[in-house]
Amino acid sequence: MDFVQFLNEVKMSSDREVQSIASSYGVDFSISEIKALRPLLDDISIHWIFTGIPDSFVYKVQQAIGTSKTDDLLKMYQNATRR
Repeated sequence: MDFVQFLNEVKMSSDREVQSIASSYGVDFSISEIKALRPLLDDISIHWIFTGIPDSFVYKVQQAIGTSKTDDLLKMYQNATRR
């Protein structure tokens, strides 16, 4: 599954389904965190693979789920995009 398809699937999934998907990747989100993150899905750009994630977006994620979980997600992202 490519990245865009994955994002679209997450957008169309229920909060419980997203919670299950995240859990399968080792990420524990509460339903309230998922609801807070959902509006940010439309802001995500495939270009960030090349340019990096903008600080303004990282700040929004921190506001939604806290600094610790945001740092964990960024580490996962960096490990996934490292070649």
